Amino acid sequence: MGEITTTSIPHWTYTHVQDCRAETLLARLRIGHTYLTQRFLLTRDPQPYCDDCLEPLTVRHLVVECPSLIELRHRYFYRCRGRDSGVYHLSQVLGPACVALGHDVFGFLGEAGLLPYL
Repeated sequence: MGEITTTSIPHWTYTHVQDCRAETLLARLRIGHTYLTQRFLLTRDPQPYCDDCLEPLTVRHLVVECPSLIELRHRYFYRCRGRDSGVYHLSQVLGPACVALGHDVFGFLGEAGLLPYL
């Protein structure tokens, strides 16, 4: 959390994101508060961990870090890599270039099977 600020993504609305649920999900992803990653705070359950790599389950981990999703990440976010050795940054992946049709975080999360849980 904390990587995305109003200075890193100054304009937060997109004309091609017409669905209210998609706008809400995009905002939640940007602040790092989704039902999947933050539910434990409401239910007092233990913090969830990634089944594949046993890291704490966070938006950052799911979108830019998890090794089991690297193939999908390359397919959906290839234009959104940082200039520094191809590393993905959350602010770029959730920015305008990666929310565009065909390079979107929604397609990535849908194909990863995570969209219904967010």
